Amino acid sequence: MIRLVKKGDIKYLAPIYKDLYDDADIGENWTIERSEELLNYWYNKQEDLFFVAEEDGKPVGAIMSGVKSWFDGLRLIDTEIFVSKSYQKKHLGRALMLEHLKQAKIKYNVKTIEFHTYGAETEFPQTWYNRLGFKKDNELIIMNADVDEVLEVLGYVPMNNIEDEFHDVVNLSYSEIGNLYTKLQRGDKAFMFDMLPDYAFLDNDDERNYLERRITAMKNGAEVSLYLIGDKTRISELRDNKLFNYTINSCYNNSKIYIIDSNEIKDACPDEYYQLAQGLYFCKRANGSKESFRDLWTNNDNIGLLIKNKKINDYIEKCVDTIVAKINNNQIPCVEKITAK
Repeated sequence: MIRLVKKGDIKYLAPIYKDLYDDADIGENWTIERSEELLNYWYNKQEDLFFVAEEDGKPVGAIMSGVKSWFDGLRLIDTEIFVSKSYQKKHLGRALMLEHLKQAKIKYNVKTIEFHTYGAETEFPQTWYNRLGFKKDNELIIMNADVDEVLEVLGYVPMNNIEDEFHDVVNLSYSEIGNLYTKLQRGDKAFMFDMLPDYAFLDNDDERNYLERRITAMKNGAEVSLYLIGDKTRISELRDNKLFNYTINSCYNNSKIYIIDSNEIKDACPDEYYQLAQGLYFCKRANGSKESFRDLWTNNDNIGLLIKNKKINDYIEKCVDTIVAKINNNQIPCVEKITAK
């Protein structure tokens, strides 16, 4: 029997999927857990085209695809089909393919189906597909790459391990972070990136005190560059926020406030944007010292990390310099730029 998938089928299908790839010996080492993740992905993405072959009251195979708009109409992509070894040669694969394509045609009027396969052209599974009318694409080339290797080529400086970023740092409370601003003096340059999370500019004592201390740095003569970064919807929402308006109308001396659409930075500086995505303060002091910390916005708990690791600081400085240069050259347009009145 061929039927639509049920959530409970996945725990039975995952071991079948794993075993089939173990036997294929093509360098893909699947676990049952990873197989379940894949099948759950398809269940959540395209449940209406996820069909199961049931024999003796249990699922023994399945087929699934995604639907994608293409130049010639809708097409099925990334198709997966598999049948348990114990139930192969019973034409279940054909039955799965028939129901899958029939329903895809009825529901979406798809024009094409595409997928990846493996093995020699004269052997299964390619011979099976050929018998059904599938042909090898002679133009498209499948490419893959190790993400870390590509990031390195693009100039991204990875940390040695996840703990590196938190090596040699000082944890600060929200009020202590604000106190850092009050220590800034004339000759110091500070760059503050506020990614405008939903809980920014809440009208409470912590937020008000935090803003006042940032304003104090400006009044003390430090050159503060405050970058308020968010999508257009978020920026529009904040236009009626009392603390937000207080912030953009409180700019002193040589300081500047920039309001920027986050999509502009993502397009112009994708790697640097990733580094600043949690919010960042970076300061170059007149005495030559440098310091930075991130505001980690997690469950509304604001935990400042004063970063002392020189390697991390140097990389953050490079990211900041790149973004600032592109803003100054209008490669990243500002929604609004505010200077001291």
